[in-house]
Amino acid sequence: MDDLANFVYFHDWYIDTVSVGDENCLSVGLRLDERRAAITFAGTSRCVVEHFSTLNIVYDIKVIQPGESRYAQALALLTRTARTSRPTGRRIAWVTASAGVEIVIEFDSLEIRTT
Repeated sequence: MDDLANFVYFHDWYIDTVSVGDENCLSVGLRLDERRAAITFAGTSRCVVEHFSTLNIVYDIKVIQPGESRYAQALALLTRTARTSRPTGRRIAWVTASAGVEIVIEFDSLEIRTT
């Protein structure tokens, strides 16, 4: 997931859209000044969105691994949701907020598009 590192994990970017698409995809739209990016999580099987507001500033977006301190917490949050596909996604991403929305996503792969 080096792509996220290339964007410094989107620290201080603003989330202004969260959308779902065909084929179990979840997209998060972000902006920073004049820059725009969209992260599409393909093969999304579960997702938790909490504290979505009119101001949503990212602290970081990271793919977390088994054994990391937040991994068990992420799994606990995901168990409260309905599974949208089988098989289960193989990765978990956590969008941590400086303000506003926090998102936990179980997925297979991600793609970042910029404009």
